[in-house]
Amino acid sequence: MRKSKLTCIAVFLLILIVIAGCGANSPDAKQAASADSSSAKPAAERVYKHAMGEAKIPVKPEKVVTLQYVSQLLSIGVKPLGGPANLIKDLGEKAAGIENIGEAGKYNSEKILELQPELIIAGDVEQEAYDKLSKIAPTVVVPWMNHDVFGHVKVMGDIMNRQSEAEAWSKAFRAKFQAVREQIQSVIEPGKTAAIYNIRPKEIYVYGVRNFGFTIYKALELTPPPPVKKEIEKDPNFWAVPVSLEQLPEYASDYLFVSTFGDDDSKKRLDEISKTALWANLPAVKNNRVYMLNLDTWFGYTPHDIEKQLQEIVSLLKKS
Repeated sequence: MRKSKLTCIAVFLLILIVIAGCGANSPDAKQAASADSSSAKPAAERVYKHAMGEAKIPVKPEKVVTLQYVSQLLSIGVKPLGGPANLIKDLGEKAAGIENIGEAGKYNSEKILELQPELIIAGDVEQEAYDKLSKIAPTVVVPWMNHDVFGHVKVMGDIMNRQSEAEAWSKAFRAKFQAVREQIQSVIEPGKTAAIYNIRPKEIYVYGVRNFGFTIYKALELTPPPPVKKEIEKDPNFWAVPVSLEQLPEYASDYLFVSTFGDDDSKKRLDEISKTALWANLPAVKNNRVYMLNLDTWFGYTPHDIEKQLQEIVSLLKKS
């Protein structure tokens, strides 16, 4: 009798299990499961204000494509999915795994779409390009000339919600500046001025604190000629000013850093200028304190470019 009751209980439990299994596979059950799945919370978002308006972006983006700020993102520990070919090339092995999205100003929209970014960070773009990018993913615009190299990295830290990483990079970068200044203090006399000339086929540019000037004036803390110093005081991001050959004495200095574009016409122009009396009478020329800068190394204005410049300037000055 006892055995019979146990058998009945076992059969009853088996029936319940079968019924439960059928219920789980029923259309109603599947619909309920789907509803539970769709009700899962979406990734947290925030509104980010930028140069061309506002964009809803992830609280802490991970999948990002940039049209400008590859080096700056790497500096805060973010490897973008894609970036411009020229910036990837400049970074060498550090850019391994970053997809080529085309040349600056000629971006491959299909490639960007293929990468499925959750955020696009652009530099200076027109409204039409911005609208096109925004259809692919939320897009924020950071104008290049609005910030110096520290500002670029800080803004990337704000966008990516990696403020502490940006601050850590800033402190480490400034420490490198100090280390280089200590290495060259026995070579560069304190209180002396330094000018930066970029010779082009039809123009001579005297640089301020961007590109070449950032490393010379900001990192090494050399003193610009009075007219350049005055411009920097008016505009902390002062780039450069075109001058005539006759104006060069106004921008004379104790030390002179010179570069040309890579074309033959620029080199020919420098050769012509260097044979003039105006050039020969510049203090830096008289005292043999003229240093030639390689454009490929010195024209860049990213954290990685500046690190290369710091390494080169020490070698260049110590050789003299």
